[in-house]
This record gives sequence, C-alpha cells and structure tokens, in this order.
Amino acid sequence: MSVRKKQDQDGPRGVSRRRERAVLLGVVALLAAAAVAGMLIYYNYMDDALFQERNEHFIEIAGKETQVISSAVQHHRTISGAAERLLTRTALRTADALPFQLKAIQRCLDLPRGAVLAFAADGMVYASDGAAAPWPDASSLPGSEAHREVVMTLDYRADSPRCILFLKRLTIPMDLDGTQLTHMAVAVDEAVFQNAFDSDIFQGRSHVYVVDAGGRQLYRHICPGGFLKGENVLDALEDFPFLHGGGLPDLREAVADRRTAGFEFAHTAGGYYVAATPVSGSGWTVLTFVPTEVLGAGTSAFLNTTVAYVAVIGAVVVLMVGLLLFAYFSRRRDLLVIEHQREANTLLRDAADAANAANTAKSDFLSHMSHDIRTPINGIVGMTDIALKNLEDPARVRDCLEKISGASGHLLSLVNDVLDMSRIESGKTRISSKPMDLRQVLDNCASIVCGQLQGRDLALVEEFQPMDHARVLGDELHLRQVLINILGNAVKFTPDGGKIVFRASELPDSGGETARFRLEVEDTGVGMQPEFLPHIFEAFSQEDGGTRSRYQGTGLGMAITKQFVELMGGTIQVESRPGKGSRFTVELPAPIDREARPREVAAQHHGNLRGLRLLVAEDNELNMEIALYLLADEGIETTPVTDGQAAVDAFAAAPPGTFDGVLMDVMMPVLDGLAATRAIRALPRADAAAIPIIAMTANAYDEDKRRCLEAGMNAHVAKPINLEVLLQVLSHYLRRT
Repeated sequence: MSVRKKQDQDGPRGVSRRRERAVLLGVVALLAAAAVAGMLIYYNYMDDALFQERNEHFIEIAGKETQVISSAVQHHRTISGAAERLLTRTALRTADALPFQLKAIQRCLDLPRGAVLAFAADGMVYASDGAAAPWPDASSLPGSEAHREVVMTLDYRADSPRCILFLKRLTIPMDLDGTQLTHMAVAVDEAVFQNAFDSDIFQGRSHVYVVDAGGRQLYRHICPGGFLKGENVLDALEDFPFLHGGGLPDLREAVADRRTAGFEFAHTAGGYYVAATPVSGSGWTVLTFVPTEVLGAGTSAFLNTTVAYVAVIGAVVVLMVGLLLFAYFSRRRDLLVIEHQREANTLLRDAADAANAANTAKSDFLSHMSHDIRTPINGIVGMTDIALKNLEDPARVRDCLEKISGASGHLLSLVNDVLDMSRIESGKTRISSKPMDLRQVLDNCASIVCGQLQGRDLALVEEFQPMDHARVLGDELHLRQVLINILGNAVKFTPDGGKIVFRASELPDSGGETARFRLEVEDTGVGMQPEFLPHIFEAFSQEDGGTRSRYQGTGLGMAITKQFVELMGGTIQVESRPGKGSRFTVELPAPIDREARPREVAAQHHGNLRGLRLLVAEDNELNMEIALYLLADEGIETTPVTDGQAAVDAFAAAPPGTFDGVLMDVMMPVLDGLAATRAIRALPRADAAAIPIIAMTANAYDEDKRRCLEAGMNAHVAKPINLEVLLQVLSHYLRRT
C-alpha cells in the first residue's frame, strides 16, 4: 500500500499537483510583492502630495509675514526720503547748525531720539541727538542706487542696539561751509519687527530669520527655545539632511536668486519645514522654520497607520486565503468602497448645492449691483447733459440739479451698504459704549423718516412709552442706522394711503445695571412671502427680483441691520404676511448711565463766518474747486495748497494771526495730512498749538477719526461734504462774536 502511494506521488499526477502548487505559490508571492511595491509607491506618492499641499500653504502664510517686512522697508524708505526733502528745503549754511536741523526733522517726522543721520564726504556722520563721529564703513553707503538698508550697531553710542539703517543718497549733495553732505539715513531699532510677527500663528513654535543673499543673519525673531547657531543661517543647516523640495544647495540658490521656495529637513528636534520668501525692494530674504508636526496636524501619523494597516491586511489575505478568498474579499471591499463612495457623493452633492446657492446669490448680487449702480449714474449723466443743453432755462437746470442730487444720494447709500458689510465680515466693526439719550435717538430717527415722507400719502404714528432709564450707555451711531434701515424699508414698501407705527418701550425685566428695550416698526405695506422670511437677514437676498426697478437696493440692508443688533447684544425678529404688511421687533440691552447729566441740545445754525481766513490743503483739483466755491459763497477767504508739505510751508511763512483755521485733507502727496498737522503743531510759535485744524477727508471710519485727533486735529468732517455740517463745525471752532 505504501509502495503504490509513493508511485502515485512520483507519477505524472503528483508532478501536476506540485506544479499547480508552485504556480499558486508563485502567484501568491507575486501578488504579495506587488502589494508591497504598491504600498511603497502609495506611501511615497501620498508623502509627496502631503508635502506639496503643506508646503504651498506654509509658503503662502510665510509670504504674508514677509509682506510685513516689505511694508516696513517701504515705509522707512519713504521716511528717509521725507527727511531728505525736509533737509534740502532748509536754508542751512554751516555744519554747526546741522544737528539742530536734524533734531527738528526728527521731531517733525515723529521719530525716536537720534534716529536721523547725515553723512559727509569727509567720512563724518552727524546724528539728530547731537552726536558726531567718524563713519567706519564708507562702502556701506549707497553709490549708484538711491536706497540701501544696512544692519549694524552704531559704535559711537555707548549702549546702541543693533539698528537697521535706511540709507538714502542725496539727489543733490549739500555744501555746508566746506563740508559736503552726501547721504541721509533713518536708524530703526531692529526690534521694531518683533511685534510685527504673530508668534501664535504656528502655535508659537515658528522661528523667523532675515538674511542677506549669502545667508548671513541680519535679524532673528525672538521666540522661545534655541534653534540654529551662528551668524550664517545656511551654514548652520549643513549637518541636517533635507527630505523634500531639494537639498541645501537648492535653498542657497533660492536665497541668492531671491526666489520663493520651500523645503523639509530633519533637525535634531524632529522634522522641520523652511520657507524662503524674498523681501520686495531689498536684497533680504525671510527664512521661516516650523516643525513638521505643527503643519502636519496628525496627517503623518494617520498616513503611516493607514499604510501599515492596509499592508498587513493585504499580506494576510494574499498569504493565507489565496486567490479565491482574495477575490472574495476584494469584491466585498469594492462593495464597501462603492457604499462609502455613494455616501461621499451625497455629501459632496449637498456641499455643491450649498456652494452653488452661495455663488448664485453672489452672482445675483453682482448683477443687481451693476444695475443699481448704473441706474443712478445714468440719471446723473443724463441730467447733466440736459442741464448743459438748457443753460438758458434756470428752472430746467434747477430741476436737473435736484434730480442729480437725489441720484447721488442713492448711489452713496449703495456704496455705504457694501462697505459696511465688508467691514462687518472682516471683523473691523466695533461697538462703542458712550452716554446717550435713547428717547432723543428715537425722536431723531422719527424726524429723519418724516423727511422721507414728503410728497407721500403715508402716516407715521409714534407710540413711545415712558422709560425709567432712557439715559444709557451704547452706540448711538449704529443704533440710529439700525432704526433708519428698518423705518426706511417700511417707507419703501408701504404704498400711499398706508400707515407706519413706530413703537418703543422699556421691558419690565429691566433691573440692576442693565435696562432692556423693545423697539417695533409695523407697516401696512406689501409684506413678504412665508418662504422668503427665513432668508431676509442673509446677505444679497431680495424677494421678487423682477420688481427691482420699483424697489431698489443691494440686498444688504437687513443683513447689516441684524449684524449690528447682534454686535450690540440684542435680537431682531420679523413677522409678515403678503399684502398685509410686516412687523420688525428689536430687543436690546443697554447699561444704565448712572452718571447721566442733562445735556444741551446743539444749535442747528451756524454763526457769522464772513471774513474768516482759512488755509485749505487738498490735492484733488475737483474737490478743491468745490471746497473753495462753498467757502467763498459764505464769505470766507481761502488760501489753497495741494499737499501737506505746502500747508506746513504756507503756515510757517505767514505772520501769526494770518489764518483763523486750517482745513486739512489726509491722503496727500509729499506729506500726508496727519504728518502735516504734527509738523504745524511742532512749530515754535504761539498760534501753531492753538489754531483749529479740521480734517476734511474721505477717510470716514471711527479709526480714521481717532488717528486725526491723535495727530493734533480738532475735528473731523467726512466727504462727500455736507455744507451744513461743515459750517456748524467751523462755527463751533471759529465762531466770531
């Protein structure tokens, strides 16, 4: 029996079975090898893909930080240029008077002590703090180029920190009694960049270096922990292997050629990314280092775990189950993938629908804005043409001008809505907390709306209940805007013969230090469809786009209103029925003003301004023409200048008492209005500190007003100029008896 069995094994049948097993094992081995190779390829592909994605994101953020330095370089170059202009315009004749002039320039430009330097051809340097010393490195001064930046320590100062010198070659050298001045500079402590970087952007673990074309360290952002040692940052990377993006020679080349590039290398503390981003307008490059684990946010561990898991499963399936079971599990895996893919497709479809809805809303907004902006512009252009063709008909010209004024106001409201929404979305809107009389705010809003009812058969009914705490702390400007938006909509969407009810009351749950108020606006207008109500406070949303020629707007008014209400800590609700009208209800909390004092109501008229003498600084010819005409019509004498430096020169050259005040634009060439104001206030004459300086500018936000007042101005009037407002401000600061 055993002999026959051995014969069967050694016969053709046994050989066939062994061959089949060998083929099966070979196929299994090939599949296993293919699986391993596939895993390696997949791992390398995913690793490279993750690097590219992280690197692009990292370079983008690093580029934003580099823009901070680029802006600082351009800013201080502008200051050094301004210092040159101030120096060359003086009547300086001797070197002895040079330190005093440099100190005057330093004060005019609001710079730290000793920050303004002048260089002579004989190798001497003079500083605005009165110091004078030999300059050790003449080669550092710019030759053919106009500007150059040098990082060094001012050795003539005992405790001088490392400074960045923003050097400027004088366009025309100055001769001072045998001493020739050739260059100027503004010295800036390198620590000025310290606060410019957001150390929390990479969990406070980034390291930032500013280097020259050879890699020499010019500046290092101070952050916790050590990192690279030595003066040359690129040389310090010699001992670390690079993993992605190229090697150290590629990084050196990118720095030398001032190209943007990103790399990953292995540091002793773990993997690191480095981004090289050039500083525009200079020979500097910013090197930003961030740990890989910060950028990876767990993706590396996930990748390794996933690849290892799939490899083990594949090996077990290939080695233990064989081709049939592998096919079975492959089919099952395919079914799972298909199911997951279906779920993913559903999620993607929902996301795509939401994105398409948002894009459709924005596209509708752009289309509507194009229509709404072109409509008043067409009216302005058309009425202008008609007026020009009917100059001999004063009544027709007056009618055209009134229509132009109305169209201009509508156009301005459209622009204001878009700007308000942009500031809200960017987080720049701030709610103030100042004393205000809520009852007075309500009366003012009602008065404004009454002006919109002229020529309309509409009734405005005021139902203001008595309030125990009308004097509160809040943001009067934004509250007024909320109420005017709601009341204005009621006027717009209520046909003639209708009624608008404006209610206000203090809620009974007011107590402690906070009062609560309910403000309602109810109208008998066209109302809204129920399906539109959930979208009324969404940006760009408007009901019934086909009737826009009748009801114009941006679709932003209610979105802005809701944002303002929520920023003030309140809520807003709406009820509406088509053909019956709408009711908006706002509930607001407000701290009670315990220190309230009766306030005088400002007069609504201006005093006698005839004979006043004003210095007017405005660089735009059309704006200057309008201002001069309006002032001349009031009997005010004007002296026009076209930039801030000219305003300073005109005031300095005029005898004290020549001007009663100054109207100062902010954004002007040569010297802006803020710097010009500081320069006037710094002049050594009695009227320089006392003369009223009033900003007349298109920079109309709260921070713009604050900057004007901090620069030394007395008041702020926003463009487009409202003549009555301007005259009231002039009357307040320049009132004559």
